[in-house]
Amino acid sequence: MMTSTATRGAGTAGPSLGLVRSEDPAQLLAHAHATLARAFSLLGPAPDSGPDDASGASDSATPIGIDSLLASIEISEQILALAGATQMSASVAFRAGRIAKQRADGVPRKDLGKGVAEEIALVRRASPARTRNHLALERVVVESMPRTLDLLARGEICTWAADEVAKGVICLDDEDRARVDRDISAQLPEVSPTRAGVPARARADELDQAAALARHEREVSERHVSIRPASGSTVRLSALLPLAEGVAVYKVLDRAASTARSQGVEGTRGQHMADALVARVTGQQDPGSMGVEIQLMMTDKALLDEADDVAWIDGHPVPAGIARRFALHGDPEDDSTAQRFVRRLLTDPISGRLTAADDTRRRFSGPDRRFIEIADQRCRTPWCEARIRHIDHVESYVDGGATRIDNGAGLCESCNYLMETQGWIEEIGTGAADGHDGSGPPDASAGPEPPPDRTLRLTTPTGRTFTSAPPPLRWPRPDLDAASQHDDHSVEAHPEGDRLDRPSAPSG
Repeated sequence: MMTSTATRGAGTAGPSLGLVRSEDPAQLLAHAHATLARAFSLLGPAPDSGPDDASGASDSATPIGIDSLLASIEISEQILALAGATQMSASVAFRAGRIAKQRADGVPRKDLGKGVAEEIALVRRASPARTRNHLALERVVVESMPRTLDLLARGEICTWAADEVAKGVICLDDEDRARVDRDISAQLPEVSPTRAGVPARARADELDQAAALARHEREVSERHVSIRPASGSTVRLSALLPLAEGVAVYKVLDRAASTARSQGVEGTRGQHMADALVARVTGQQDPGSMGVEIQLMMTDKALLDEADDVAWIDGHPVPAGIARRFALHGDPEDDSTAQRFVRRLLTDPISGRLTAADDTRRRFSGPDRRFIEIADQRCRTPWCEARIRHIDHVESYVDGGATRIDNGAGLCESCNYLMETQGWIEEIGTGAADGHDGSGPPDASAGPEPPPDRTLRLTTPTGRTFTSAPPPLRWPRPDLDAASQHDDHSVEAHPEGDRLDRPSAPSG
């Protein structure tokens, strides 16, 4: 979890983007926000009533009628659509204004627009990658499809439908997009969001066969694999594949499931297909013998004393009982099963953040890099959540920045390159207390000490400042007795190690 805040100088309107208006749209939106907040307070439960209190408001309050409630739902949907159209227009105008400012500042043509989507992502509290995709679709609607934008502003379609239309015509030029917009706009209010892109794609294919081929190539180029949590025990592994390859993969898995069922193997077809997928990707028929490093974070008490402290795998919570089963599975004397080993980690008892780590085994370039990768977990840019690919020198190495923990931050590749863009300022805390210089993990034998201040501060070219603190390795326990605060011990269990060793007790 990324803790982030944004600040902006009081009373500043920010740099002008060249728009001339008699009223400030931001102020109008602020007034509208206040009105919506008032409506929300009227619809919310009374302060003293709980969720099961059937009486709702006090006896002196007038109940809200059913018709008013239904109308509130309908109008709220219209407001969502209008807000989406407003945000689209503001985002596209902001992009144009920032590029004009970059051009005036002498930014090379090839670098125009760099960092703009990332600025928008920060104020939207969204990932840069997602925002870049949305901004591309929004430009199509705002710049080339006025009828679709008008339908959205009137609440006759939703932003989802507008996005689907934009996807269908994104490979056309502006003139052909405008023709599609004119031809299909009357149909859009009558179709579902999932179907809104169908007439757009059909008309686009008729207008420009080459564009249809370009769209096909673009969609194929976007093939990828992603993962997200589905529950405490499962994740959803998704693959976006070209049509032929995707069908072929599914048929192979389906055939494997049919074979298993014909042989009398217990399980549903879906279970057999999932097992076949794992076996073919990992090369192991037994999932317990996979020789891939998977970081399992759990406390020593949960591992060895059957405590109920939740464990973590790649940022996903895992019940302690399931984590113990995973960590203790396998026979140390059997080479056919994946081996386990334990690395001791020290976490702050209040924040849960990493303060130290043993360097028993390193696959990278030393304990400092490993420390940052474990401590940061995901890209430190607020709301990015991409995997760490680079360890960034917050104070640039060429400017004298030291290669040590209190000057390092885990970033994805895109965000690391973004920090080299003109106007972006990156700062980090100034190290640990009690004389520790931040180079290497603190010495556990010296007793508990405050961890390095690794709060990251990002300032955008428009002057907004965002901060993000490293996420906790474990969620702090609210019942922790302050009188007995001491460093908690977490263990990190990995397959492919030599053996399962009990974590050593802290010295001192």
